[in-house]
Amino acid sequence: MFTLDNKEYDETKLSDKGKMAFAQLQYVSQERSKLLLETDRLNTIEGANTAILKSDLPKEEANADTEPKE
Repeated sequence: MFTLDNKEYDETKLSDKGKMAFAQLQYVSQERSKLLLETDRLNTIEGANTAILKSDLPKEEANADTEPKE
């Protein structure tokens, strides 16, 4: 059973063409889930490495922005 437009249908009653479309939609859903997980993983890696880079910046460069200019 699957739901489409708030109605439930039995996929076993679909034509071969409908079954192929249903299978393709399942594939798209699975791939989208994988991409979302990969995006989350990359965002985590990006955040961690940005934090490491910021903590490792030379102090002179960080202070140069805050020192008063004459």
